[in-house]
Amino acid sequence: MNWIVILPSLLAATGLIALPGGVVAYLLRLRGLWLVGVAAPLSVSLMAVSAVVSGWTGVPWGPFPLVGLTVLAAVAAIAWSRWAGSPVAPRRATGSRLPGILSVVVPAVVIGFVLARSMVSPDYFAQRYDNFFHLNAVQYVLDTANASPLWVGTMTSPDGLPFYPSAWHAVVSLVVMLSGASVVVANNAVVFIVAALVWPIGAVLLTRTFFGSGRLVLVAAGVLTAASPAFPYLPLHYGVLYPLFLGLACLPAGLAVAYRALRPERVTRRHDAVLLLVLIVPGIGVAHPGALIGLLALSFPMVVAFLTRQIVRAPRIRARILWVSTLIGYLVAGLVLLQRVRPPADQIYWPVIASLPHAIGEVVSAAVYQYPVAYVLAGALVIGAYSVIRRPTYGRWVVLGVAAVGGLLYVIVAGSTIELLRTWLTAPWYNNAPRLASLWMIAVLPLAALGASAFVRWVLRHIPRLHLWTDAHRATSLIVFALVLTITTQGAAVRQAAADIEYTHELRADAPIITPDELALIDRLDELVPEGAVIAGDPWTGTSFAYGLSGRQVLMPHLLMDETAAARIINTRLDTEGDSPEVCDALAETGVRYVLDFDGGGDFMDNDGDFTGLDQLADSPYAELVAEDGDARLFRIVSCGLSS
Repeated sequence: MNWIVILPSLLAATGLIALPGGVVAYLLRLRGLWLVGVAAPLSVSLMAVSAVVSGWTGVPWGPFPLVGLTVLAAVAAIAWSRWAGSPVAPRRATGSRLPGILSVVVPAVVIGFVLARSMVSPDYFAQRYDNFFHLNAVQYVLDTANASPLWVGTMTSPDGLPFYPSAWHAVVSLVVMLSGASVVVANNAVVFIVAALVWPIGAVLLTRTFFGSGRLVLVAAGVLTAASPAFPYLPLHYGVLYPLFLGLACLPAGLAVAYRALRPERVTRRHDAVLLLVLIVPGIGVAHPGALIGLLALSFPMVVAFLTRQIVRAPRIRARILWVSTLIGYLVAGLVLLQRVRPPADQIYWPVIASLPHAIGEVVSAAVYQYPVAYVLAGALVIGAYSVIRRPTYGRWVVLGVAAVGGLLYVIVAGSTIELLRTWLTAPWYNNAPRLASLWMIAVLPLAALGASAFVRWVLRHIPRLHLWTDAHRATSLIVFALVLTITTQGAAVRQAAADIEYTHELRADAPIITPDELALIDRLDELVPEGAVIAGDPWTGTSFAYGLSGRQVLMPHLLMDETAAARIINTRLDTEGDSPEVCDALAETGVRYVLDFDGGGDFMDNDGDFTGLDQLADSPYAELVAEDGDARLFRIVSCGLSS
């Protein structure tokens, strides 16, 4: 399929992610990079909250609940800015805008190119375990007109899950509504926008908040967002982890706001930043609780530095005692939160993936999750750490602390054999190394940007003629720096990440789950199966993808779900007892009228599922063949009076 078909979805995704939050941010008197950087997290918050309100009130999910909440938020922002907020800072001459442009455009082009090449086609999808849920959940949102995190889990659990992070599915469903694209194309469009725009802009904002608007450090921050497989590429082929991917992409902006609220200088009134943080947190949390806990973890050095400074500088013993008590309370609350905001115990089962020394080596060499060494990124981190120690400032120490927290969490989850330590500190991320590898990249990026810029300044100081040339040709030299850094960071590690994404997306005979024949049959289901009819099938052969890809309902929309008694009867007895009262009652209860048979390639992974009642339909009198493409077949049930 030609990539031009994704353009309407890209435009819709860009508008949804930029405009609602951008309007509110502008009315809160944010300008420049701050306006652009917080627009996406604010938009995600508006979509998340409007989805919850829509679910509570029974108003069908769509653009109108989002528009309504955005209007209310805009009015509140005007009121805040007029009566409580700080005035807009006077504009100062900031020189060339080239650094800001390069810091956004370069990673957008690089990440976009890597994704377009790796995804192969806009209508290909990640053939991974979790994507059964994600694609089908978007279709479920569209069918039920409810994107609330308190509702989406009912797709796989009739009694409902207490909470499922649904911000991703809310965003993609709106893109489908606005663009008319398929679920897959809309999903891929959101992947592009989040990876190539939301993540780099947020990372650049975070870096500038720490270090100011230096040309080299801004460009380095932008370019380095495309330098590691850990993020944004790893969540797009491992899992896939779309909800966490969205939350982590919004995380840098949240960290920037947190540092703005906690930094010692009172450049702006602190309550403005606190309000902005309160507005951003719902989006990050509903995107994924792991991202919210990531915000708390990586902001830990900021809070400790701020409170420690207050303790040291407190003029009176009573004030000092108050700040010490605040610090203790913060630490206790953090530990309690780590124990409460976590998955169920039976889902925290991931083991270590390396020895402790090896895990430490992965962090030092920027080769987390056993990817090839990212030499330039690793060197930039070492130089950045040296720069902090050699010329320490408050902000630089905080940056080093953030990087240390990210590295420590990864080392613990990947290599620590002390299960109590993993249970206490990394269980909110399922004790899963890939998730904390992505968090590590976010944590170390500002330090790496500092290191890259420090190295270039050192080179310029020691090569006088080069320094003279760069002074005379600032724009050209900055472009050269961006190009050199881009070329040197797109090495074996990124190529391996691209290959991993391509392996999961490319449609071929030996694809991980779905073959070309199976997809061809799915593409015809809207013609072969009437609306309202439910399709049974062994989900472990890939049949569950039929829901998200065709819009036709399936009996088993996910691999692991609450199997009702009726579903179990169909799955285990249809081909041999298709006219029994129990099977007939089950067919009537579930609405199953068709069966997809993708058993030509077998199950894509070992499982304990029992679908023996669906594997002999070719020789069963209770079903007739409707269509087939290669080894993929569609049967219609003709028992229990369903033949007419």
